[in-house]
Amino acid sequence: MKLPFRYQFILAPFIIVVLLACLVAYTLLELSYINKANEITRQWAIISDRAQTAISSARQLNTIIRELSSEDIQQDEQFFSYLEQTRILSDSLHIPYLLEQVSPELRQLITDSGQLLREPEHVRPEAISLSLERLLPALEYQAKIFTAQRRTTFIDNHHKLVAISSRLTTVLLTALIICISLATGLALWGLTITRRRLKRLTQRAHDVCTGDSVPLPAPVDTRDELDDLELCLANMTTRLLQVVSVENVLLGVEGERRRIAMDMHDGVLADLTAINRRLDKLNTSIAKQGGIKNDEINAMRADVDNVIDNLRCTIDDLHPQVLETLGLESALHSYIERHRGRDGMTASFQNVHFEFDQRIDSSLSTRDKINLFRIIAEAINNVIKHAQGDRLEISLRIVQDKIIACIEDNGIGMPKEIRGDGHGCANISERARLIGAKIQWRTSRFSQGTCFELSLRLKQ
Repeated sequence: MKLPFRYQFILAPFIIVVLLACLVAYTLLELSYINKANEITRQWAIISDRAQTAISSARQLNTIIRELSSEDIQQDEQFFSYLEQTRILSDSLHIPYLLEQVSPELRQLITDSGQLLREPEHVRPEAISLSLERLLPALEYQAKIFTAQRRTTFIDNHHKLVAISSRLTTVLLTALIICISLATGLALWGLTITRRRLKRLTQRAHDVCTGDSVPLPAPVDTRDELDDLELCLANMTTRLLQVVSVENVLLGVEGERRRIAMDMHDGVLADLTAINRRLDKLNTSIAKQGGIKNDEINAMRADVDNVIDNLRCTIDDLHPQVLETLGLESALHSYIERHRGRDGMTASFQNVHFEFDQRIDSSLSTRDKINLFRIIAEAINNVIKHAQGDRLEISLRIVQDKIIACIEDNGIGMPKEIRGDGHGCANISERARLIGAKIQWRTSRFSQGTCFELSLRLKQ
């Protein structure tokens, strides 16, 4: 399955981001284990320190109790020291995680001594001293256990930290190597596929530019921008081949028109001219012999003259020599004048306005001049056949960087079926497409009629 170009582009970053997210999650998990081990070590350190503080406070309190007099304890100077050490002992022993770690017997001794020390107004030195003497050995023994547990927890935590650090370093380095390798591999893979597709498109475009192109197969389905480009290139090649085929056909037609015109000029027209001269000689010979000029010969000579005139018009229509020698303006003038003088001509050419920009002849190639002449001639011919008007305006001018050709009449308008399916209109469309011109038929600016407009951008 072909992966779209945009997915190829984001595949490597997406996979790298996913791997990095997994790596961050794993790192956070390992850090949580480290924090948990550190918290346990910290708790054992606090328990051990509080136990040592409680032992020291209990010893000082025991000494203070022995020095207190039983008659008036609250007036004794040591009473305030007694209260301070009582608070320190109570604060040191009554922390939740210390009481949870001691034995039930020691927890009971702590509770009993706490009850004796909780009421400073009813101090009983003998009872407190006896309670402290039972509490101190058990508390010292438990403190040794706490210290050993603290040392063991610290060592275990150190080993865990070393193991986690080693494991985390290994995972990080492995993940980094995998990310770099995967990113490089995916980038090279995407670059290879993209270069292969671009190379194929470049080769096809080169074939189109060099003229060696053949119809390109269009992609079955377009998945990305490169498929769209390939589809556009296939369509462009097909249309270009059609244009080239049309151009070749039109060039062949022009060549055949030239050949036929030359054959008619050198053959039929020359023969008719020779016949006309022989008729003149025959008529002159009869007159010299004293005879009367034959009317039949004069009629034949007039018919031959008409045939010669019509043949000259046909030759000019096939291949206008004026276009090659004098330019487009003279060729259009000649075309209009020829059709104006023909018998049976409609009234369209009796009122003609012709406007031509002199810069057009120098702005067009010979091929474009021929095609533009054929287009305008066909448009004029449509007016002759269908307009039935008495006014025709023809203008060719340069507006900004475009040549605008406009043929406008005040006739009855051209039927839509002729405009769309007529052979002449088809020729106009093909020739306009060949030279890159745009054409349109619209309503004339007169009260009625048709306006044909052609727009051709000048080549820089």
